Amino acid sequence: MVVGPRYIPGRPIDGSGDTDQVSDASRITPPVVSEGTRTRHNINVTVEIDAGLPISQVRSPSHQLKIEYSRQIVRIQLAGEDTIPNKDLILRYQVSGKETQSTALTQADDRGGHFAIYLIPALEYSTDEIVAKDVVFLVDTSGSQSGDPLQKCQELMRRFINGLNPNDTFTIIDFSDRVRQLSPKPLPNTAENRAKAIAYINNLQADSSTEMLSGIRTAINFPTPVGRLRSVVLLTDGYIGNENEILAEVQQHLQPGNRLYSFGVGSSVNRFLLNRIAEIGRGISRIIRHDEPTEEVAEKFYRQINNPVLTNIQISWQGDTESPVIYPKVAPDLFSEQPLVLFGRKQGRASGNVQISGISAGGKHYEKKFHLIFEETGNLAVAQLWGRASIKYLMNQMVSFETKAGVEAVTETALTYQLLSQYTAFVAVSDDVRVEPGSEYLSMQVPVEMPEAVSYQGVFGNAPAGGFAPQMKLPAPASAKAPDFLRQKRSPQSPVAKEAKISLSFDLEEIEQDEISDAAINHQLEVISVTGLDETEIANLTQYLQQLNFPSGFDGEIVFEFTVNKGRVERVVLDEETSTLKDAVVVEKIKRSLLLWRVSPSTTGKVILTLNLHV
Repeated sequence: MVVGPRYIPGRPIDGSGDTDQVSDASRITPPVVSEGTRTRHNINVTVEIDAGLPISQVRSPSHQLKIEYSRQIVRIQLAGEDTIPNKDLILRYQVSGKETQSTALTQADDRGGHFAIYLIPALEYSTDEIVAKDVVFLVDTSGSQSGDPLQKCQELMRRFINGLNPNDTFTIIDFSDRVRQLSPKPLPNTAENRAKAIAYINNLQADSSTEMLSGIRTAINFPTPVGRLRSVVLLTDGYIGNENEILAEVQQHLQPGNRLYSFGVGSSVNRFLLNRIAEIGRGISRIIRHDEPTEEVAEKFYRQINNPVLTNIQISWQGDTESPVIYPKVAPDLFSEQPLVLFGRKQGRASGNVQISGISAGGKHYEKKFHLIFEETGNLAVAQLWGRASIKYLMNQMVSFETKAGVEAVTETALTYQLLSQYTAFVAVSDDVRVEPGSEYLSMQVPVEMPEAVSYQGVFGNAPAGGFAPQMKLPAPASAKAPDFLRQKRSPQSPVAKEAKISLSFDLEEIEQDEISDAAINHQLEVISVTGLDETEIANLTQYLQQLNFPSGFDGEIVFEFTVNKGRVERVVLDEETSTLKDAVVVEKIKRSLLLWRVSPSTTGKVILTLNLHV
């Protein structure tokens, strides 16, 4: 319901705030209203829940609610006194009972037959077979965590440490602009080590920027005791702009048997990052507000990870038609008090059976069969839920780099199912009223609320909060020192914005120093063809790209498509079908270099670039 201020790493592309690591930074870092003031915008929400089973205990730790029951459907609205858009709406309800339950919802239209299968574990569970684990607690101590969020993380951490099983091992890593750790290797769970850990937790302080990638790498590569599986527990608000870089690191380097769990702490955390990183890390995501009790959260977490309810889940289709497309592609484990939902779509409306099998707690074989009948009178939301699951899967395949086919598939799915995505949008239409007919449009940035309980001091430092966050790593006004938490733009009239344009030339010189050796002798990257640019620009681009150096062992053609607009390169995607070299390191390096390339402001349109790399 509100966008928290994001830390933006990378080299500036221009004075907009966009960087080579976060090319859309200017669109995800809106200005923030000054402390003690608020926008004049209110928000209204209506939620209807049809879970396929009776639900109970509808509640919200964040908002006052108005709740109406109509048979199996529950309708929820915000109470009138709780409509300020400065915190996320958290809505919780219960559907589980004493035994694992399941239900299926279906829907059919000209797009095919859609279904959703819910596996809801029982409230009761067994702790007979608890396997000793190794846990790395990874804590965000950047500036946005100042005050209540860090205190809640510390409180939760103390409960996590005291809730470990006797044979577990653990350590603590915290990160801001640098990474620190409790110990260089996992510690046995002894009274002495727990006391050492609690003291470390109590001394944590929040300041500086959010270099999460360094923290993730340290946690993933931390030494693992022989014969144990690693569990990484991340605690953060997720206020970063380079989410895909983090997801790609987990996707590529987290060991198959290990798990990554995420805890979002605060009133308006980055749920996209926290949910997706747990999904890719084959773990669980949890959100806890700064003002919620932590005891139940910690206990529930250990109940879940100590003994999954159902593992090795297999899904099969029994019917006359071809098998449906089901997400997630690989079903995760079913944990206590954590429903598992499978979304499917098949061609046509012919009925059939979905069989689900797995290993339940205690090693028993579990099997459940669902007979699916597809009718137009089914649940209308099921089709859109499948569409969202499909988009999520496609986007997960592009966390390292975007591909032409992937972008087209996401766009087509979003349009077919009328969904918001990274490449499609809902359009707001307003009356065209101008003082001077024929004059140019003006773009206005609408300020947002600071999320509830997030510290202005922690985000903006001592600088006056005039509606915009300070520019990171640039000279601050004489009256205040700018903090390192954010790299955002000020107003266009700001002297800092002018300095950003000057610093860009130095950044480009740094790139040449860092990444260029003797280009005249060692032309590793050859430009094969370019469409969409004139001869002069092709020559400039060729000279620019030939200065890049790459590690040895790469050979093949790479085809990029991108657009040029107002002197900038935008939306660089890889044509995966025609490229023979698709290594993420190479693709990312060339992509970031293209984003920093300067082209004539008069050039617009699509460019197709074919390169050959031989190292």
